[in-house]
Amino acid sequence: MRMKHNGRLKVKFDFSFFAVVAFMIFIDTSGAAVLSLIACILHEGGHLLAMAVCGANPERITFYGGGIALSKSGMESLTDAKRLVILSAGCSVNLLVAAACFAMQGNDTAAVFGAVNLIICIFNALPIGYFDGAEVLELLLTGFVSLRTAEKVKKIVGTALALIITAGVIVYCVMCGESVSLSLFFVVLFLIQAQLVS
Repeated sequence: MRMKHNGRLKVKFDFSFFAVVAFMIFIDTSGAAVLSLIACILHEGGHLLAMAVCGANPERITFYGGGIALSKSGMESLTDAKRLVILSAGCSVNLLVAAACFAMQGNDTAAVFGAVNLIICIFNALPIGYFDGAEVLELLLTGFVSLRTAEKVKKIVGTALALIITAGVIVYCVMCGESVSLSLFFVVLFLIQAQLVS
């Protein structure tokens, strides 16, 4: 592990990040792994920009095997509206990039990059674990119920959704006689892990 300091912002590179990137580049011949990494950086860049605009201080960016994580500080003192802007900024950037890429008709690389951004947007919008969607759900629920109740509801929804997605993948593979691809296996595993550690 290595930590770099850029003013108050700490950037941490975990060994697992380099291991996963190297592995994905090795097995991926389409270039989607590199495009996914760029899309993840754009996603976190959206959060960083929104935090700068809303007056929150980014504390640490961690590059690890599961992707890129941005720890946010100073969010508690912000209004719910500003917190919602920050939490949804990453997905918004991916959605805008996807729309721009899909508008470039006849460009295969742009189409793939657009699809990658759309997938990352949808993935992060899921109300599972520590994903943006789960934090948005909790924030919206606290407008009607206590924080403790909101956290319980978030956990129930996340667990149910993770189980439904896992069951759906298994049923699809059994019904269609398809084998589970390595990438799909890792996606399901990551969803379960995200929910368990949240």
